[in-house]
Amino acid sequence: MKHFELTLAALAAFYQTASALPPVSQWYTTLKSPNERFVLNAQQALVATEAAAAVAANNSSPSSIVITDPSGFVISLLRMDNAWIESVDTCIRKARTVSLFNGAFTSGDLNPIVQPGSEDYGLDTTNGGMLAVAGAIPLFINGTFFAAIGVCGGSGKQDIDAATAGVYAVGGTLTL
Repeated sequence: MKHFELTLAALAAFYQTASALPPVSQWYTTLKSPNERFVLNAQQALVATEAAAAVAANNSSPSSIVITDPSGFVISLLRMDNAWIESVDTCIRKARTVSLFNGAFTSGDLNPIVQPGSEDYGLDTTNGGMLAVAGAIPLFINGTFFAAIGVCGGSGKQDIDAATAGVYAVGGTLTL
């Protein structure tokens, strides 16, 4: 019986606390709804992915291509025929690296910063998946960071060329 009384007391205390809180719909007023966020939609992501794939195919570099939103989550992912399996994880990590810095850097820009002896040595081992090698770039539209495009399959330059084609295919720019 004592356990039952304690449970009732706990529920009563929770109810008093919960009733003093604003409605759930008002909890996250500082966050934007999905309709207000600046993110490429699925169709735009596919257009960018296809443009990047066309350049990769032209360079004879079977690649994996990913478009991530500003939070680093995948919108679109393509593994071209004959692309290495590891290229999937690699392109995602490259793009996520760009997203973690809100598009301020390309994934390759971080390479010299994270080398032994530098002030930020080891930074690339944080956040569960950064990768400081060339191949991912930011996509800005009207000065706002919308996405990151990561490519893996060719040389660093080939990957960047493919990603750049994806940016331009949706009317984006590489910088603010």
